[in-house]
Amino acid sequence: MTDQTPAQRLVSSIHAGWNLGNSLDAMKRGAAPEEIVAPREAETAWHNPPVSRGLIRAVRDAGFDAVRLPVTWAQHLDRDGKADLAWMDRVAEVAGWILDEGMACFVNVHHDAGAHGWLQAGERWHEIYGGRFDGLWLQIAERFANTGERLVFEAFNEMLDGRENWSQTPYDGAYEAHNRWIRRFAETVRSAGGENRKRILSVQTYSAGHTARTLDAFRLPEDPSPGRIILQVHNYDPQSFCWLKTVEGRDNWGGEADEKQIENLTDSLAVFSKKHDAPLVIGEFGSEDKENEEARERHAAFFTASARHRGIPCLWWDCGRFALFDRHSARVIHPGIVRALTGR
Repeated sequence: MTDQTPAQRLVSSIHAGWNLGNSLDAMKRGAAPEEIVAPREAETAWHNPPVSRGLIRAVRDAGFDAVRLPVTWAQHLDRDGKADLAWMDRVAEVAGWILDEGMACFVNVHHDAGAHGWLQAGERWHEIYGGRFDGLWLQIAERFANTGERLVFEAFNEMLDGRENWSQTPYDGAYEAHNRWIRRFAETVRSAGGENRKRILSVQTYSAGHTARTLDAFRLPEDPSPGRIILQVHNYDPQSFCWLKTVEGRDNWGGEADEKQIENLTDSLAVFSKKHDAPLVIGEFGSEDKENEEARERHAAFFTASARHRGIPCLWWDCGRFALFDRHSARVIHPGIVRALTGR
């Protein structure tokens, strides 16, 4: 459609997405404060091998057309907030492989936010870390200033308040601080020049949640380049099925109640997207392997079909028991789920 915004066109081009989890977002355990960790040491800290171009090509060949590239920066910043050049080079290399394969690429600031992160939803954190956050995004934006619009910048991942409340927070000030982080991000990227003046940006709700309160509290930042923001939430419902370790865990999925839960979710997200006149992606979803392949396939197929019907693409979270690819051989290890996601 010719009247689509740039963000809508990019989202419309995504049929199936995939997360490169626990690689560039991994962190070396036991590192000293302000220790600059070498790229390979960080990337392999959570038991994955270094990312290969062969893996990225295998993801494309399997039918995925977007990759979310989670990146944690904390162990690659000096005390002045300057990013290690070797780390920036590695991020640029992997992002370049994704783009060269014709896929959209979402680069973010990942475990720097969320549980135990240095970025939290509170005014105190703006006072302490605001300049560090602005400086980090300025460095990222300047490094990718000449990269085209298939590269999306994502502000941060699953930001929480100071008490690490998930889904929603009881503190109005936390919502306000969260929205302020989004504004800072947008203003910083736009100020960086080059392609960043029209860079497509992705911003999450508080904790990437989607309760009615959380969606209502979200504020889209004013942007001098209109139509270039993608909304994002995450979902692992029903958690008793999607996660391995829950109090009331179960192996099966399906039936009217399970389907209604997903339909209610995608309906509410479609309304939220329309309210802000901005497209939306479910940036993370998936289910852990409990030796229940058929149920996982049903869940993946229904989830993505429900979201896609409402113009919402989904990006599978891949790592550990969520993994669809063997990171060493780049072989697909759950072809049925991949087919459910991609339609191939």
